[in-house]
Amino acid sequence: MLPLDIRLIVTDMDGTLLDGERRLPRHFPAIANGLAERGIDWAIASGRQFANLRAPFDALGMHPDIIAENGALAVAGGEPTPFFRDLTPMAFFADVIGAALAIPGATPVLCGAECAWVHVAHPENFEEVGYYFSATAHWQTLDEVLGLEVCKVAVYHPDAAACLWPHLSPFASDDLRVILSSPHWIDVQPARINKGRALSALLARRGLRPEQAMVFGDYLNDAEMMTLGTHAVAMGNAHPDLKALCAHITRPNTEDGVMWYLRKMGLLR
Repeated sequence: MLPLDIRLIVTDMDGTLLDGERRLPRHFPAIANGLAERGIDWAIASGRQFANLRAPFDALGMHPDIIAENGALAVAGGEPTPFFRDLTPMAFFADVIGAALAIPGATPVLCGAECAWVHVAHPENFEEVGYYFSATAHWQTLDEVLGLEVCKVAVYHPDAAACLWPHLSPFASDDLRVILSSPHWIDVQPARINKGRALSALLARRGLRPEQAMVFGDYLNDAEMMTLGTHAVAMGNAHPDLKALCAHITRPNTEDGVMWYLRKMGLLR
């Protein structure tokens, strides 16, 4: 049975649309173009940096809607600047950053709208950080960056996010969210910011209702957008708490779960 009037497919990237080798599905441009001809567009909603998200699609000649930085930025199609933007003064995060700097092996990243500021203490982490953040600069002392406005603070640990959680989770409050965004990352953002809020803005811009979006995700930073509409699909590899929010489960990202589900539902021929 076909889902009712789907007009937008929204996917997270890592652990969702991308496979275990961090590759897009085979023939993805042709698939997305075929859907667009039938009035079904594609949107990307990720914790990654906007510049990082846009680059691989620009290389393919594609211009999907993009929600970046867990919902702090949203950009329509190939437009050069965000139509939705929510930044926070760096000083709001000063205590969190101080705690992150005290964690052995951790790398805090200050995520601005155009540039991610990466702490210099652990250059062995730069390769992994660079996968998610293409436009970067380095910082050493908090005084250097207190004047910035940022989307969020992301903290990476090469062993596991569990190494970060005991130190950062106590900062969670009514005003601040501490989010497990992947097995190795924790994101810290104002509580008002999430992918669901940005997706609501995108749907309003497009003149769509929430039930016209089919949404795919795998981790806890996807939770708000998964509960926004009526057709949220958790990946087979998703965090158990995210699966509990979703009525639909597909195969893991390593088994092309997004495309498998679209075929199952009759959206792909």
